[in-house]
This record gives sequence, C-alpha cells and structure tokens, in this order.
Amino acid sequence: MSEWNLSDNNDLYWINEWGDGYFVLDNGCVSVKTPSKKSSINLYELTKKLITKGVEAPILFRFEEIIKDRISRLNQAFQNAIISSNYDNSYQLAYPIKVNHQKSIVSFISSNELPYDLGLEVGSKPEILAVLGISHSKNNLLLCNGYKDAEYIELALIAQKTGKNTIIIIEQFYELELVLSIANKMNIEANIGVRMKPSFKASSKWAESSGEYAKFGLDISQINSVIRVLEKEKKEHWLKLLHFHVGSQFTSILPFKKILKEAARVYVEIAKHCPKLSYFDVGGGLGIDYIGSKSKSDCSINYSIEEYAKDIVSIIGATCKDANVKDPKIISESGRAIIAQSSVLVTEVIDVSPAYKNINIDTDLYAQKPLSDLLHLYENINEENKLQSIHSAHYFKEHLIDLFMHGKISLRERALGEQILSKIMDKIHSFCASSSNVPEEVEKLKNQYIDLYFCNFSIFQSLPDFWAIKQLFPIMPIHRLEEKPTRRAIIVDLSCDSDGKLHKFISPKNPTNHIPLHKKNDDPYFIGIFLVGAYQEALGALHNLFGDTNLIHISLDKRGNWKIKEHIRGDLVKDVLSYFEYSSRELNKSFSENIERSINNGKLTLEESSHLKERFNQALNSYTYLMV
Repeated sequence: MSEWNLSDNNDLYWINEWGDGYFVLDNGCVSVKTPSKKSSINLYELTKKLITKGVEAPILFRFEEIIKDRISRLNQAFQNAIISSNYDNSYQLAYPIKVNHQKSIVSFISSNELPYDLGLEVGSKPEILAVLGISHSKNNLLLCNGYKDAEYIELALIAQKTGKNTIIIIEQFYELELVLSIANKMNIEANIGVRMKPSFKASSKWAESSGEYAKFGLDISQINSVIRVLEKEKKEHWLKLLHFHVGSQFTSILPFKKILKEAARVYVEIAKHCPKLSYFDVGGGLGIDYIGSKSKSDCSINYSIEEYAKDIVSIIGATCKDANVKDPKIISESGRAIIAQSSVLVTEVIDVSPAYKNINIDTDLYAQKPLSDLLHLYENINEENKLQSIHSAHYFKEHLIDLFMHGKISLRERALGEQILSKIMDKIHSFCASSSNVPEEVEKLKNQYIDLYFCNFSIFQSLPDFWAIKQLFPIMPIHRLEEKPTRRAIIVDLSCDSDGKLHKFISPKNPTNHIPLHKKNDDPYFIGIFLVGAYQEALGALHNLFGDTNLIHISLDKRGNWKIKEHIRGDLVKDVLSYFEYSSRELNKSFSENIERSINNGKLTLEESSHLKERFNQALNSYTYLMV
C-alpha cells in the first residue's frame, strides 16, 4: 500500500486530463467541483447518503454548477474574441434541446437564473410544444430546425405570437411556400433563416451530416431561389439568419475554418439582397475531450473553446469588413459542450466472475490420462518453457473436447480437465508480470484473461452511444483510490445481451480492452461513468425493459454549500411496461384470473393467493434495476 499514492490513479484513469477541473481526486475518492468555486462534493459520500435514504443505484447525478460554468466559459470566450477583434456585434448561445430533453435542464437554461441571454433550438413538433409549455423568460430566441409540415410551421408562428423571437430555418425548399401561405393566413410577418450545405466536410464521426450531400440544408442554387421567391413576394425582409452545421463533435479545427470561410462569403452575398439579415448561426459541433488526449480522435478534440470562438469571430468579422457588410450577431448551438460534463452515472458492482478460479488441486483425481498429462504440464511450467506450455495447453483443450464428444471421458472428467487448464493459464500468466521479454502469444493470453465485473445498470438505457457508435466515456471507481487496483476487468451490465458490456476504456496511450479495478470485498463497490450528459438520456433504449435511472439534480446554495435540488424518480416496472401497451390494471386483472384458476384447481390456498397478489403489485411498483 505504501508504494501507491493518490496521484498514481491519473496514470490509470487519466482523470486530470478529461476531468477538466470538474472531477478531482480527494482523500481516496472522486470529488466534483467547478473551477470558479472552492467547495467540492465527495461523490462516494453523496452516493452512500442517498442509498441510506432509499435512493438505490444506478444513480445519475447532474451538477448544475458545471452547466453554469460551461455556459459562462463559452460566453466569456466569445466576449474576449469580440473585444480583441473589434467585432461590432454580440454572441448568443442557443441550447438544442435534443441534446438532453429533461425538463429540469431546459427550464434551468430558459430561466432568469443565468446572467446570459440564451436561446433554444428545436427540431420537431413535440420539442416546440415542450418549449411552449415552459414559463416565459427574458431568453426568447427560438430556432426552429428539422423537417417541417404545416402544423410544425403553425406552432412556430404561434410561438412568435406568444412573445418568442422565433426564426423558422428553411432546410428543404418546399418549406418556404408553407411558411408564406400559413403566415399569410395567420396575418403575421415571419422571421426565417436558411440552412446552407457547405461544400466541405468536417472531421468527425458525423462528418456525413455536412458537405454537399448532407441530409439537411439548401445548396447554393436553392438559396438563390429562396431569395428570388422572397423578392417576388416582397418578403426579403423576412430573411434574418444564415445557418450551417458541420456535425456533432468535430475533432479538428482546420476543416471547420474552411467551412466557416465559405459560409461567411455566402452570408455577405445574401446580405446584398436581404437587408434585415442579421444572424449568423454556426450550428453545433463544438466537441469535448472525452479521453483527454487533445487529439483528432473521434472522442477527443485538438482545439480549445477559446480557439473556436476566436476563429469564428475573426473569420466572420474579416469577411464582412471586406464586403462592407455589418457584422452579424453570432449564434452557436453548442449543446454537447455545455451539457456533457454535467452528468455522472454511478453504478454498483453486484458480482465478479474472475478470469482465474481459485481451485484446489486434488492430485488423486488426476491419476488417469489425459488428466495426468495435464497435471504434469502444470507442475513443470517455468519461465523458459511458458510459450511451449501455451501451445501444449491449446492442444490439450481441443483434445479434451474431442474425447468428450466421442464419449471417451465423462462430464466430471471434462470439468476436472478444464479446471486444471485454468490453473495452467493462470501459472503462465504469472510469469508475464515479472518478465520483460513477453512473446506475442503470451501477451495475447494476458489480454484474454480478464475479470467480469457485473454492474447494476443497462448500457442500452444509459450508454447507448457506446453500444451504437463506439463512443468512449471516462470510467473509474469513485472510492478506494488510496489502494492500488490489482484486477484487470471489463464491465458487464444486467441485460441478457452479449453487447451489454464495456470492453474499451480510455488510457494515456490508446484505448485498452480492460480497466484496472479493486478486488471486490464485502463492502459495496461503486464505479462512476463520467461525461454522459449529452444525448444518452434521449437515446436510451428500453432493452430488457430497464428504464430511466434515479436522477439527482445537484446545485450550490447562496452560501456555497452543495444541495440536492431535485430527485427525479427512476422508472418503475409499470412505467416501462406501459410504453409497450401493458396496462398495470389489465396485468393485475389477468394475474388475478390466473390465481383464481389455481385456487379452483387446488394448487393455491386463499392465504397464498392473497400474498401472491400483493407481491405482484409490489413488483409492478418497484425500480426496474436490482435492489442490491
């Protein structure tokens, strides 16, 4: 233990890099803080406190102060860039609610609690209705993206009538005629924008959402046609905004700058025809460094917020100056960058399946071949013959199966053979740790023999991006960090699906196929999965009917003390069943009918039936995850 100190954890989990000052090591645990505040909160102690109050893991924690800090940092970066470039306009951040639809987040961003003028971006009819149902505040910019029908456009114009600064962004040419027609019927002057398709692509996993063959947006010819139609209808003053989007989490700043220069030239050309054009929306795409490598990896970025803001302001400003066009107000839809770091999922390890089983060898059981040959191999393994021993072990494994398939050995004999094979591999592996010259096959063996740590959560519900697009998230134990972790593990969820496992983890070099964890003892052992605030909740699937986790919203009070602002209960069994049209009332009715038949058949007593009905109803009203 004396050879291990707290700082050594950074070599394993790289928390100093991806933590970005929000997640720090403190007294053997992970604590949460914001760079602007001195106070911090111990994640492990907070988890234990909630469990004593009956809030079971898995628990999703959301830290309001991190959201505040991210919004502040973005606004400050743009303000500094505007000052240094003598830019003659301002910046406004718009939150795309698709990044995380939770009402607590959207309401917080829409409230007057923040000292910045923030807008919202929506992309569907349900999202508009969600925004219309939130109390009105000073932050009234509403950007309407996505495919649109007549009802969508009508709702957007209703939002304008209720005081929102609504801008309907034309992404398909047919939408323009709908806006003109519906606005005329409603007797309202609409505000519209156009989304352009850049000629170039960004560098990201989502690069296909940009470029000339992108799903959304207008090409240059269509933008020109929009201008012609507006001029014909004498509505060119409706066009207020130019928008483009490069795709989520772009990793390199250089392709983005090329796209930005093209968009700036399009902006000044439109401004010649549309005098009220005044907003330049650079869309989303601002990434975060999930792995802390500051590289062009899909899960990292090679630029800072400050560089991002400076490039946007300087390129737009220079282009407008050259064309003698007034500087537009700059908008960004940086949802991931403000919300991803705010959330942490804490799950509990409920069981461990070790790669090597602690088996006591009874030599009397291995007297007959082929078991005696396996025992001889085990007893004679040494540093010099470890590679040859691997080859022999592989041969014996196949031979053992072949003998069993032909009825030459019993089930018990095969089981004994596989036990000794496990001991053989364990002994060979023990030579790897002390050897500097490890053959390739031995190294491969080392990477295959990894513990399975079973955790109380569902990847499909809480980490869909890991399963679907191989997104990496920082993962580490949230306590016992004063101890050296001695086990190599992968994390397995509760779902009955082979994909329900975390088997790629960040490291200072390249992603690894295991994570160092502590040996499980009798005490609860908790693991944190960090930076999960963006998209995971909205994309979460009900695989195996595991529902939303318990959600704890954490904030700072006026005295600087951390407090639980809100507890949103995780889904109950009856909740997720109702999503698939299983009414709890009908389920109870059908179960009662089955009970009555069993009573009539003499299989149940009245006392037993009453207890079973009670337990059935309790189960319907329980958490979908295990109650450890």
